[in-house]
Amino acid sequence: MKYEIVEIKEKTVVGLSERMKNDKNTSKKIGKMWNEFRGENGGEIKNIKDRVNKNTMAVYFDYNTKNSFEYRNLVGCEVKKESKNISKKLTKIFIPSGKYAKFSLFGNPQTEVTNFWINFWKNFGEQGEKLERTYTYDFEEYIAGDDPKNMEINIYIAVK
Repeated sequence: MKYEIVEIKEKTVVGLSERMKNDKNTSKKIGKMWNEFRGENGGEIKNIKDRVNKNTMAVYFDYNTKNSFEYRNLVGCEVKKESKNISKKLTKIFIPSGKYAKFSLFGNPQTEVTNFWINFWKNFGEQGEKLERTYTYDFEEYIAGDDPKNMEINIYIAVK
């Protein structure tokens, strides 16, 4: 798997957030979050003010790797840092500046991202190549375009 190490500046992200546990229901939960976020009549995305672009994001943070692999997942958009008008249903987080391994994908997000994570764990799991992860904030950025079935997707993994 090809990647490049990049430095990013702090990002402010607003969206729907839920605690996740890696199990057979995780994909369904994430799909449900995306449906609620984009949903009919605009979903929760319509309530996000001060967006910096038209991209959407999925952020993985607040990891617990001790007994089981748990984390918080947020589906949202990057906003201006000073953004204050946030509905009660939404959460605001700050992705810290730092060093990230950036993986770039192109195609249908549902299949490309699923395949990415399967291959990521094969290549960088316990038996694979070492990537010195920090388990702080990892995120997927879906670049806005004309064709939602053929997108550019960048996945950032926080590293030391």
